[in-house]
Amino acid sequence: MIEHADHVSLSGGGLKQRRRPLQAPRDIPEFTGRQAIIKRVEESLLSDRGAPAVWVLSGMAGVGKSSIAIRIANAFPNSFPDGILYANLAGASAKPTDTAEILNRFLKDLGVSVGELPSTYESLVTAYRTLIATKAILVVLDDAADTAQVNDLIPTSPLSAALITSRRPLATLPGSQSIPIDVWTVDECIKFLQALLGTSRVESASDEAIKLAEICGRLPIALRIIGAQLTRRPLWPLARMVARLRDEQRRLEVLRADDIAIRSVFATAYESLTPDQARLFRRAGLTLGSTFSIESVATMADEDEYTVEDLLEDLADHYLISSDEVPGRYRLHDLMRLFAKERAYDEEPPEERIASLRRLLEWHLRVLEGDSPSIRTWVRLERRSLVTGVLIAGENGWDEICWRTANELATYNSLDSDYVDWITCNQAGLKAAQNCRSREGQALMAGGLGQASRALDKLNDARSYLEQSLQAFREIDDQYRCAEILWEIGKTASEQWDIAQAISAYTESIEIAKAIKRPAYVARAFHALGHLYSGIGRHDEALAWYEKELQLAAENGASARRRGVAYQGMAACLDASGMAEQSVDSYEKSITLARETDDTRGLRIRLVRKAKVLENLGRVAEANAAYQEALEISREEQNDNAITWATHSLADALARQNEIEKADALYAEALTVAELEDDPEGFISTLHCWGDSYTKRGDFDRAIELLEEAALVARRTEKDQDLIQILLCRSRVEEKRADLPSALLHVQEAVNVARSYGSARILADCLRREGRLLKKLENFRVAADVFDEQLRLEVLMQQWESARNAANELSLIWAELGDVTKAEQFDTIASRYSTKEGTKK
Repeated sequence: MIEHADHVSLSGGGLKQRRRPLQAPRDIPEFTGRQAIIKRVEESLLSDRGAPAVWVLSGMAGVGKSSIAIRIANAFPNSFPDGILYANLAGASAKPTDTAEILNRFLKDLGVSVGELPSTYESLVTAYRTLIATKAILVVLDDAADTAQVNDLIPTSPLSAALITSRRPLATLPGSQSIPIDVWTVDECIKFLQALLGTSRVESASDEAIKLAEICGRLPIALRIIGAQLTRRPLWPLARMVARLRDEQRRLEVLRADDIAIRSVFATAYESLTPDQARLFRRAGLTLGSTFSIESVATMADEDEYTVEDLLEDLADHYLISSDEVPGRYRLHDLMRLFAKERAYDEEPPEERIASLRRLLEWHLRVLEGDSPSIRTWVRLERRSLVTGVLIAGENGWDEICWRTANELATYNSLDSDYVDWITCNQAGLKAAQNCRSREGQALMAGGLGQASRALDKLNDARSYLEQSLQAFREIDDQYRCAEILWEIGKTASEQWDIAQAISAYTESIEIAKAIKRPAYVARAFHALGHLYSGIGRHDEALAWYEKELQLAAENGASARRRGVAYQGMAACLDASGMAEQSVDSYEKSITLARETDDTRGLRIRLVRKAKVLENLGRVAEANAAYQEALEISREEQNDNAITWATHSLADALARQNEIEKADALYAEALTVAELEDDPEGFISTLHCWGDSYTKRGDFDRAIELLEEAALVARRTEKDQDLIQILLCRSRVEEKRADLPSALLHVQEAVNVARSYGSARILADCLRREGRLLKKLENFRVAADVFDEQLRLEVLMQQWESARNAANELSLIWAELGDVTKAEQFDTIASRYSTKEGTKK
């Protein structure tokens, strides 16, 4: 090689490679996952190539790009017989490595002596290209700053390849294959921790290991730091590290080990930003949800959306943020968000941050109070930000923003069944309304808390909040809302089986609704009274209320859907009163109306309920056809919750008909459809019904297995009503196995749950079973106390037959205990409840 006039001449002896460099850094033994990426590179190597393969591994800081590149370089040395070159380009630092410096080193590494190195950049490039023009060589370029830094380092031979890592996608690099690198899956995080800490240590604390993965955002470098700390502290339980990381304000401080700190890793990228980019990055850190929109950041930054969008795209190119699946939205990794927020607190005046947040919360309220047709979609996208915004407004004393936002958000919390968010927002809103002495705000917030609490089966809480709301609405003379709250109180009291209070509330609701000319409210209360009276066995009175509802519907031209609901209630009442044929007729009317109005939900529910009546009438073929139609409708809707319900309803019927194999297949199918997170009730109910089916077959071990799983899910999802019924079922199984102490243990747990749940009917049922088991175990004194409590509840609920039975039990128990006076006293009470006069009372 002869240097002459700033170019390389190949006259003379020519340019030859004098050594085979193998510069790939040491592979790490605990390398985890990424098999799909390695497979993609391998397939590319095996394919016919007319040009060198160029792969760009891009992703956020700490995601493991370099580890993947090193693994690939070590995995395929035989594919590159002329060697592997490696260079760290320091692209994320303030001073990326100069390309000329890398060219000089590569030429020397390939055997070119110092005296032979060209003096100009162009000559260096020419010499490098010439030297490897026919070679099969892999060039690994780690941490590239941009396309310009790597373009001249890429080999030209089709036998060669370049593997580049960068925090930018390098989209303009010709001929490159972009391979974006994401964070690990949870399973990959667990495997990595097992490799570092040992399988037994991680498996013995599997829940904590998962929490560590999630707190670290599944970012490989964060898990490596945590793993290093735990390796040095072999006696530390994983739970201790979870506790240290829970505090967001300290999390970045905890994430450091030896010479690695998560802050430093993120800081290299942050320091490369322009002032405008850095300011917007800090604003993104102050957003309140897991994702954010261009509009929200523009509002916070007080900038126009076009400018903000350009800056956000710049940040995405640096992998400081990433594009969301929804156009116009972005997301921040959890740890990067903490870093951005920390930078905002360190670098910006408090008044600017506070003003920025207030602009965001005022924007939330303006949008919620507007009439955008896409408002519900917007709420779903912004839900985390909206909920957090309500809390922040309360913390900052922006009371009116707080309760008004909570009130507007309540509509969507109700529609989407987000009851926990509803309660969270309204609790903050109630406090804010009290602070600013807004009686309207207090009434609205308490009313919403009552509705949400009832939906979550927290009946005692619901009654308390609703009474508080009613009092406030009476004070401000809002008759419209008084009628609404009274109906809610009636419904809650009805679920508690506080019959007198329920009737009183519904009746007053009707009076107010008539006065303010709200026939729909009147009809709703008529229906509720029909349901209530049917539930307590006063079917004639219940049917009279349903007749009033239908008459009102005819007078006011109510919708077919409303009339269908009335017929559905009447049908259920007729069935409960023993008038099965008439019940089928009413169900048919309600089904016809559901078909006319395309009410698929109402249709499938009524089909299943009609099917149960037909089954009881012995019309099994008709019943199964109705069950099957309900299932087909659910499948057409592609509604997993409905499919689960309809499938296990048909399975229940087949089990009752002794079609065991078909029933089991459907139970199993229902469990595969049910999404535990989206439909815990369906999942629990299927397990419960299947367990009950095995109980009836006498396979108690399998029944207990299914019931245990159902109880576990019910506890985890706080489905108290389901849990109570499962515990009662489990108690019956244990009794059939002649294990009375275990049967008693389960029913006593059911009693405890029922007390907090708040339904007198459910508690009375639990107490009845507990009393009978205590009696069988000859624990007569305790049994007497239990039956006495049951008796009081039955009287409260006006359940005279059940009250008579409880009194009879007490009479027998006191006779057994030798207290003749008390035995006669309860015998008299039982007789009184047996007479017509007692029933009227």
